[in-house]
Amino acid sequence: MSAVAAACGSGSHSKSATRPAAVVSVTPTPSASPSPSPVSDVDPLTGEAPRPTGSVVVVKVDNGGLAWPYQRGLGDAAIVYQELVEAGETRFAAVFTTGPSHEVGPVRSVRESDVELLRQYGKVPVAFSGGNSGVKATFHAAVQAGYLLDASYDAVPQDYRLGEWRSDARNFFTTPASLAASRPGTAARDIGLRFGRLPSGGAATAVAKAVFSSYLIARARYVPATGRWAIFQDQHQVPGVAPANVIVQRVPIRMSRYVDVLGNRTPYTVTTGSGPATILRDGVALTATWKRPTASDGTHFVDATGKDVLLRPGPTWVFLLPTTGSLTLG
Repeated sequence: MSAVAAACGSGSHSKSATRPAAVVSVTPTPSASPSPSPVSDVDPLTGEAPRPTGSVVVVKVDNGGLAWPYQRGLGDAAIVYQELVEAGETRFAAVFTTGPSHEVGPVRSVRESDVELLRQYGKVPVAFSGGNSGVKATFHAAVQAGYLLDASYDAVPQDYRLGEWRSDARNFFTTPASLAASRPGTAARDIGLRFGRLPSGGAATAVAKAVFSSYLIARARYVPATGRWAIFQDQHQVPGVAPANVIVQRVPIRMSRYVDVLGNRTPYTVTTGSGPATILRDGVALTATWKRPTASDGTHFVDATGKDVLLRPGPTWVFLLPTTGSLTLG
């Protein structure tokens, strides 16, 4: 089996596998949605200065148990989405705006619903390795339509390092800086996030437990000393990650027409429409509703009056939690 083919499979289902800045305050006045554009001299994805001018880069990162000892680079992302994949596992879509030159990975395959999720960023390069042939055809159709850019291993192999073999796959790593040079795309733009002071009305929260499936439970734990959150996959802490915000976005899941190499049906994560959300920042949980009318629109998180819920400036982690899952705050 070729290295690319090996990268297509789902992660191991073995539970016995080893699982190994100064904040710039931006305080726009909340207003009824739609809101004005973010302050022009800050990154619209983090609310921090300076505003990046290079291409946004998205990298699909493995979150199977056998990949955990090799995960790297996620702490440099502006936004990380955690999404459900086959057999109850999850995968990450990491969004970078500053083009770090050190490695991110292990890189794995794209999913059909990524096309819908990522269109709000504009024509940006998406890094992945392998995938179901039907899913890749769907992705390439989006590329042909001008929605996204192909920065996969197949398209730019020189920008990937083929790392260690595992029992389920081979590790692939890449750097956002090299991908931005090979496949330059849209710079960071307004996708609906708003930043500022902590809104009133939240409930003190130290830990959030998000049950994606019977196989995977993710947790966010507040660290008062830093004002950031630690992210755990079961008992494994994701290395180097300390988001200022954690968004739990409740999303419908439907089964797509595709299956993985083991015959497991691929979940399709629906990220257009609206639904409940919980925003965690500064040790507080805020109730919100997410709204995204179409795939080309950004996603707003609004309160009961329709005003945008303000995030703390800094990186954000988004649990795209199925509506069939559960969220416990404590």
